Amino acid sequence: MAEPSRVLVLARSYPNSQFPTLGVWTQRMVVASIGGARPTVIAPVPYVPPGVPFRSAARFRAVEREQTAGGVHVLHPRIPVGPGHLLHSLDARLAYPFIRQTALALMRERPFDVIHAHFIYPDGVIAARLGRELRIPVVVSEHSVWRPWLDREPAVRRQVEAALPGIARVTAVSVVLRRNIEEIVQGRVPVDVLPNVVDDDVFVPPIAGEATDPNQLLFVGTIRHVKGLDLLVRALALVTSRWPDAHLAVAGGAFYRTYARDEQSVRALVKELGLTQRVRFLGERTSLDVAREMRRSVMLVVPSRRETFSLVTAEALACGTPVVATRCGGPEELLTPALGRLVANENVEALADGIVTLHAERHRFDTASMRAWAVSRFGREVVGRQLADLYASVAIASSEKPLSVAGT
Repeated sequence: MAEPSRVLVLARSYPNSQFPTLGVWTQRMVVASIGGARPTVIAPVPYVPPGVPFRSAARFRAVEREQTAGGVHVLHPRIPVGPGHLLHSLDARLAYPFIRQTALALMRERPFDVIHAHFIYPDGVIAARLGRELRIPVVVSEHSVWRPWLDREPAVRRQVEAALPGIARVTAVSVVLRRNIEEIVQGRVPVDVLPNVVDDDVFVPPIAGEATDPNQLLFVGTIRHVKGLDLLVRALALVTSRWPDAHLAVAGGAFYRTYARDEQSVRALVKELGLTQRVRFLGERTSLDVAREMRRSVMLVVPSRRETFSLVTAEALACGTPVVATRCGGPEELLTPALGRLVANENVEALADGIVTLHAERHRFDTASMRAWAVSRFGREVVGRQLADLYASVAIASSEKPLSVAGT
């Protein structure tokens, strides 16, 4: 049996004690790789000098320097960042010396076979530079669209273009995202589909004796404009005339200050529409809490304006809970009539109709079939094998072919 690949993971989006839901999708992919790989994670945290008054800044200062979580050693070096997006195009250059220092210290303890970065910028750009220096092949897993974002950020795009020769493989979480990335890559790097991971030990079918609520709709996610919670609130106002007992639970928050305005706007909308008694804001919740709410609810609603995958859809299905989602990208690759309903994007009336229709049809959905479908595609064992194969293939290819020496 082949020796597991030793993998250095670079991921700015990764959970820690202060931001436990940050990049949880990345953590699940890393944990799923254990067995076929031996991962170590560098998850940098913005350096915040003492005296900065904002609560979010204090939370960054409180993040531990290193931890072991899910059987994975995680380091959180501090890196300089600009305020907001002011110095966004400098993020990779500012962070590189600090991440390099941490990586070299780890390399002295044990060499790595592969560097795996999550998101092309800044992590992927940093990984490409580090991989060229250390002669280690680089994989970049992408969770977000490249266009039109890179079209609007020419300085970032130049760095991405320069990094591509130093990247052995890019993976996208869905077919729709792969197509988006290929518009930039233009055949220079292979782009594969590697889906997000469902923790099938946490997201499980209904448990005997567990409370359920046949009138509860559920929203799960960060409260941001792109997630469309405002659309769901407006749809709920229409639904109640046809389903008088319907109410909504919102699991998630806006832990970045830049998202706070979106949450405040949604809360104001709830009040304006007279839905205060029908909408419960649960705040940030652990995965166990979210799974419990999914099993409790009659359906999950994904009203997003854009999704590259929609992990919460796959998680709900693993719990045996059907889903109503907008045609916003990722959910279109997940949902079939046996699993839920797809409705037009940014269309409140269509969303309301989809919710009411699924409620009327709720008894036709088979819990066991939904779970089997989700786990067979996104379970830890399935994606873990794909990761092991990916690492082995790029490591072998690297040993047979010199890495590019193009600069970033």
